[in-house]
Amino acid sequence: MNTKGNDVKRPKDVKGHNFSKKSKVSVWASQHPYQDVPDEYFDETFSRNNTRATNTWSKNFNLQFFNPENMETNGAHEGTVPIKKAVGECSFSSSYIDVLMSKARKKKLEDVTWVVLLFEYEYSPKISGVDKDNYMTFMGAFDYDDGTDNVYEVE
Repeated sequence: MNTKGNDVKRPKDVKGHNFSKKSKVSVWASQHPYQDVPDEYFDETFSRNNTRATNTWSKNFNLQFFNPENMETNGAHEGTVPIKKAVGECSFSSSYIDVLMSKARKKKLEDVTWVVLLFEYEYSPKISGVDKDNYMTFMGAFDYDDGTDNVYEVE
């Protein structure tokens, strides 16, 4: 199986797609209470010198792997939080916030329970065939510039 214009074939035992891409951030959001999500959804299995991981979430979205060092999560212990606040507190960069907020309004996900951000990653539901699972909805892959102003003041 080929991925995104890449003519290199993957071994048959490797499942999922590699969406690694510099200067991108992929965002998922949930309105499902975080405490009601089973632990195994997040339990990571590591490979390749502990730099690559998989879990139920990554398998549900057909990701070959993710780098845990490039992942940030945030949310509310109870109730919901504005997605701008959840994302802004863990990415700092304002480079993609306006586009994200437009998508959040369209998907009616302006208030969320938690978010997952995967930096250096350009997830594509067109390639993977998945835009949501039981807990998360993919919001989009955005250009990311860590040199732009922060969404919030850093304390």
